[in-house]
Amino acid sequence: MTAPVIAYNTFVVAVGVAAVGFAAGVVGSLCVLRKRALVGDAAAHATLVGVACGFLVTGRRDLATLLAAALVSAVAGLGAMVLLRRFTRTRDDAAIAIVIGVSFGLGITLVSGIPAWGYADSAGLEQFLLGHTAALTAADATLLASVACVAAIVVAIGLKEATLVAFDAAFAAASGWPVAVIDYLLVALVAVMVVAGLPAVGAVLVTALVVIPPVAARFWTDRVGTMLLLAGVIGLVAALVGVAVSAMRPGLATGPLVVLAAAAIFGVSFLIAPERGWIARRIRARTLADAWSRGLALDACLRAAGAGDGTFTPVDVEAAVAGDRQGGRRAGAEAFAALVRTAAVAPVAGGRDAWRLTAAGRALAEERRRRLDAWARVIEHDPDDAREALTIDLPAPGAVLGRTGAGS
Repeated sequence: MTAPVIAYNTFVVAVGVAAVGFAAGVVGSLCVLRKRALVGDAAAHATLVGVACGFLVTGRRDLATLLAAALVSAVAGLGAMVLLRRFTRTRDDAAIAIVIGVSFGLGITLVSGIPAWGYADSAGLEQFLLGHTAALTAADATLLASVACVAAIVVAIGLKEATLVAFDAAFAAASGWPVAVIDYLLVALVAVMVVAGLPAVGAVLVTALVVIPPVAARFWTDRVGTMLLLAGVIGLVAALVGVAVSAMRPGLATGPLVVLAAAAIFGVSFLIAPERGWIARRIRARTLADAWSRGLALDACLRAAGAGDGTFTPVDVEAAVAGDRQGGRRAGAEAFAALVRTAAVAPVAGGRDAWRLTAAGRALAEERRRRLDAWARVIEHDPDDAREALTIDLPAPGAVLGRTGAGS
C-alpha cells in the first residue's frame, strides 16, 4: 500500500513542479533578454511577507490563499522598487538591493514570530523559504499547472511585442508601441512565475528557476522562439530530475535539487554548446590564431621572395612569426609546417635548408596582402560599417559588406 501512495505523491509533485519549471523557463527568457533578471529576485524575496500576512489576515493555510497574498506582496515590492528609482536618486541595483533586504527581513520576522504570538496551525510557513513539495496535493498541482499554462499562453500571444521591446526599446517606442506597459506586463508575469515557484523551490531559490534555464538555452540558439522553447524544456527536465532524486533519497529537499539540476544543464551547455560553448570558442580562437600565424609566415616568405635570390630558411620565417605573435618559436614552427603541408612553400633543389614560395603560395600571400590593404582603406574611410564584420584574415571587404570592387 505504501509504494502506490509514494508513487502517486511523486507523480502529483512532478506534474506541478514540471509545469512551473517549463513556464518559468519561458517567462524567464524574456526577462533575461530584457535584462530584468534581478527584478525576479526582488519579487521572490518580497513574497515571504505576503505568505505571513495572508495567514495573519485569513487564518488559513491553503495554498491558493497564501499564493494570492504572496503575489500581492511581490507586486508591492516591485512597486516600491519603481518608486525608489523614479522619485529618488537611487540607482537600479541599489533599489533592488533595498527591496530585497527590507522585504526579506520583514518576511523572516513575521514568519518566525507568528508561532510565538500564539497563532494556531501556523507551523510550516517557514517551508516557503526552500519549498515544500512534499505537501502538495492534487488540487495544488492543478493550480500550479493552470497558472503555468496561462503564463506560457500570455507569452506566446505577446511574443512579437515583447521581443521587440527586449532588443530595441527605443525603436519600439518610436514605432508607437507602449514600451512601459509591455515592461510592466513582463514584470507582472515574472512576479506570477516567482509566486508559482514558491512551493517548488522556495523564496530563496525561485529566481534561479527563472534565470538559469534561459541562460543555458541561450548557449544553443540565436532564435528567440527556439530559446523560449528550449528554456522551457530545460526547466521542465530540471524539475523532473529534482523530483526524481528527491523521491529516491527522501532526506534531500526537492527545491535545491531542481536548482542543482538546472545548474548542471547550464554547466554542460557552457562547455559543449556548438557555437557559444567554451570548447567551441577555444577551438575557434585557436583556429583563428593559427590562421593569423600562417598569414604572418606567408608575409615573411613574400618579403624574402622579393629580396636577394628569393629563398629563405625556416628559421627566418619562424622568427618573423614569433616577433608578431605570442607563442614564440613554437608558433612560428607550427605556421611553417602548415605552409609545407599545403604546398605553399617547397625546398630548393640542391640548396641547404633553403626554401622558396610555390606559385600557389605566392598567390595566397599576394591575395592576403590585397585583402589587408583593402580592409585598411575601409577602416580608414568607413569604420562603422567595418566594425561588426572585421576579424583576422577576412575575405575581401566586398564579400562582407556587400560592395563591389571594394578589394580592388
